[in-house]
Amino acid sequence: MAEPKDFRIGCEFYLSVALKAANDLRAALRIDEESFRRIGPALWQDPRPAFIYRVLDEVQKAGVSVKDWSEKLSENERKPEHTDHLIRLVTQWQQDEQSFRARKLSEILIELICFSQTNEAEYYRDYLRLKELDTAVRSLRDQQEFFGFSRRNTAYHVDWLERDIRSAEKNGLDVSKRWYLKQPTSFQNKWKTSGPQFSSFRQRYIRILDIALPNELAIIGKSYVHAYNMSSDVHFTPQDISSDFNPDDVYIGIDRVGLLCYATVIRCQHLLGIVPEGINTTIRKMHDENTEPARLIAGLKQEVADVGDFVWAHGDICRVSEVRKSKYGYTNYLVKYVEKPPIPEITKDYFAGGEIRLVAKKSYGEEALRQLQTNSTFEETTRAYFSNMSAEKRDDVIGQAVAKLWRLQQKIVAEARAKESDES
Repeated sequence: MAEPKDFRIGCEFYLSVALKAANDLRAALRIDEESFRRIGPALWQDPRPAFIYRVLDEVQKAGVSVKDWSEKLSENERKPEHTDHLIRLVTQWQQDEQSFRARKLSEILIELICFSQTNEAEYYRDYLRLKELDTAVRSLRDQQEFFGFSRRNTAYHVDWLERDIRSAEKNGLDVSKRWYLKQPTSFQNKWKTSGPQFSSFRQRYIRILDIALPNELAIIGKSYVHAYNMSSDVHFTPQDISSDFNPDDVYIGIDRVGLLCYATVIRCQHLLGIVPEGINTTIRKMHDENTEPARLIAGLKQEVADVGDFVWAHGDICRVSEVRKSKYGYTNYLVKYVEKPPIPEITKDYFAGGEIRLVAKKSYGEEALRQLQTNSTFEETTRAYFSNMSAEKRDDVIGQAVAKLWRLQQKIVAEARAKESDES
């Protein structure tokens, strides 16, 4: 597989962010490694730096992974003994690693975005205590189920955490702001036996749609599936035959992980109110001046086509029948296939705004039909087909005319580019 243009430059940027920028930001936290490993995060006067310290661990782990993947790709020159099966195995092994890192970073970034609305020490402390409580309760349940006992020291720790959590509530913690719980509420006695029920990734993803920065939304993804990836990325799926396998996707995986590192470091800067001199200042300036993510996100909500217009959707030419908005403001289209549908009995289908491209406005239809009826460069049988039609078939034939001319134009463009390439 050919290495994409500027791939090495991109990797150098990702490494500078994930390793150098993250390390400089860590230094600004004023927490040394020994203190981090000896003091529980909830015990700090302000737990936020300790929380971010752990976040930066994951960013730097991802940076080490990017370095490893890029080096392996440079060594992957295909040799005669490399079978298609071996290439797929090696590539998918790398993609599995990338999916793991991307999912972990996505979870972290979304938590950080949620914390932007509760960016006070007590909410970080509350979150950490509830996590600690959940771990202790799970340990008690595991002890009882598999060994037939409940350790008293663990039970004492649960009581201690309950006392601290209830005390914080009495001292003014707004329990309605507990976005990290499925149902934000005050301490429940059942948490001591079943543990608190945390909000799901889907709940948190929906929460950030209105508060995330454009750069964050662009890299996390425009829906839950885009953000978290399909379960097949990390679970065994015997039904998957790898029909869509593309060895070049491994390069896309590196970009995704690298950009998640970038977005995470920027979000950490925002939460801390700190932008250290050097690489952090440079990448922050790049981020703040980049308007492309905002344009991309806005494009998901803009209407690029009207009813009656002709669009390209997943390789097929279609005509827009209906334009709608989802509850999150994203535009979607009901379109009718003007050529042979992928599945004959499905003549209409829905597509998101980002999945279609405008081919021609509605007004162009009549002009396309006229050209195919009168232009002598087309065969007589073609002119006859587009001239002899019943009134009820006219709209269908107009769609076919637009599709035929568009595909002819694409063919001419492709041939011209191929010629230029051969001559160069």
